Amino acid sequence: ADLRQFVDAHQARPAGCLMTMMVFRSENPSSCGIVELDERGVVIDFHEKVTSPPGNLANGAVYILAPELLDALGTEMKHMTDFSTEVLPRLTGRIHTYETREVFCDIGTPETYAMVNVN
Repeated sequence: ADLRQFVDAHQARPAGCLMTMMVFRSENPSSCGIVELDERGVVIDFHEKVTSPPGNLANGAVYILAPELLDALGTEMKHMTDFSTEVLPRLTGRIHTYETREVFCDIGTPETYAMVNVN
C-alpha cells in the first residue's frame, strides 16, 4: 500500500474522526470484517465475517490513530482488551477510511498465510 497516501488521507480526515483505517476490496468478503461508509468515507457500520455481507470493502486492520484516541486508550478505554470487538464499535462514525488499490491479502487464517508464503 502507498503509506504516504495513507498518511495524507489521515491528515485530511473529516472533523471528529479519531483514526484512519486502511480498507481493501476482498474477493471473499464473507471471510472478512466488512465496513459500510457514508459519503465522506467514514465507517457507519461493521459486519464481521457474515454469510452475506452488504459489500466487499474490508477492514485491512492497519490504522493511524489521532493523539486524542491514543489518550483515550490509556484512560477511559484502558480496561478494553480487544481492539476489533470493543474499541472499533465505539468509534463508529469517527473512523475515516483509506482504500488501497494495491495488492492486499488478509492473512488471518493459516490457509491465507500459507498462500502468501509460497516460494
